[in-house]
Amino acid sequence: MSVLLGAGASAAAGLPDWNSLATKLLQLSGTIDDEETARAFLAGQDPSLAAEAAKAAADDWLELVREALYPPSLGEAEPAALHLAVASLAAGRLVGEVGLFTLNFDLLIEWALQDALDEVGSDAGVHARDTEDDRAPRDAFEVHHLHGYLGQDPVDTGEIVLTLSDFTKLSAQSSPWQRAELQSALSRGPLLLAGTSYRDSDIRQWLHELNLATRPDKGFILLARESFGLSRHQFDLVKDALVAQWASIGVSAVLVQDYSDAAQAIRELSALNDVDYLAPKVRAGALWDGIQGDFEQLQREHSDQLARDLTRLRPVLGDDANMTLWLADGAGHIVRWSSHDRLYRGAEQLRTVPVGHDSPWIAGQCLGRSEILARNLSEAMSTRRWQSVVAAPCVADLPGGPPLPTAVLSSAATSPLENQDLDAWHQVLTELAEEWAGRLSTLAE
Repeated sequence: MSVLLGAGASAAAGLPDWNSLATKLLQLSGTIDDEETARAFLAGQDPSLAAEAAKAAADDWLELVREALYPPSLGEAEPAALHLAVASLAAGRLVGEVGLFTLNFDLLIEWALQDALDEVGSDAGVHARDTEDDRAPRDAFEVHHLHGYLGQDPVDTGEIVLTLSDFTKLSAQSSPWQRAELQSALSRGPLLLAGTSYRDSDIRQWLHELNLATRPDKGFILLARESFGLSRHQFDLVKDALVAQWASIGVSAVLVQDYSDAAQAIRELSALNDVDYLAPKVRAGALWDGIQGDFEQLQREHSDQLARDLTRLRPVLGDDANMTLWLADGAGHIVRWSSHDRLYRGAEQLRTVPVGHDSPWIAGQCLGRSEILARNLSEAMSTRRWQSVVAAPCVADLPGGPPLPTAVLSSAATSPLENQDLDAWHQVLTELAEEWAGRLSTLAE
């Protein structure tokens, strides 16, 4: 099989999406100084056409794009959930068994893949390809950059396709290497699209020419609600339309809530054919049901353990801090299960909040994004006591499938983040979250 990553994968890592990149190019080139005006200028036209204006005004076009793509505030970009999931899938197979494609200029998938190969003890190389003749050695994984690449380091520079004239020239080629490589990939197995909105004219043309409508079970796309900026209610209203529009070009749509859900779906691919495989919501639900079945004993054990855990955080946060364990219920919610300073008598006393990138609760956001989060509490969320919180996901090894984010460990402090040693807080909480993941994995056995 093959995977093609679009802009959504890198947007989750903090890089700009199409519109944001075009806006920044207009500003940095001096074409339009004001951000609000630049965004209004882009509202009614193709960003690739707007990029032409920025290119015409640029002294060094590639350096301008690099500056817009990697703003100083970003620091060193880190792979996001989709990069890590695809890298793990590829690293677990033979070289070339998983085709790797990206529409992004960054090299985050390469970095994630190199780390994944190191973890499994593989000495295979990783090669970024951006031209027809630029092929990987036989023993190296090859990442096909369909629009070229442009890394944070100036040495990592290839040929990029960004402006309307770039797309026009590429589309005019009778047999571009990109289409030929996609054709070859489809001959070997299905193609999975993730993090793409299908806005690029050449991708639309190539997929049309590949005639996926006549190739059942060859084209799939993971569509995350997060990428559309829709509420849960709005997403429910447009689900049928999304499925139908992709079905019209022969692509089966799989709808998920967040980019992290899409990443988990990719991780699940390695286990789908196992005889004892269980869907993620079934695995999480089974753990939650089992914990509820031993409510009184586990309430005491877990509260006592959280109190011991808190002693490891107090040297960082001071004596006035708290610790809470939240558990996924397998039905799209996360439940405040246990705290260091109280016991709950029954499930009716437990707070349940929605999971997702836009959850009103930080624990729900943390599980939805599957990454550690640090927040100053807003006026609406804060109390007179708690002013800041850090939350870390617990990725448990549950029977029936690959490791799954199934809990969140959170701690709060009485002063803002800027008054804390945030690195130390992150480190201790991450260690504790890993320990809790181990406990939950044992409970699920």
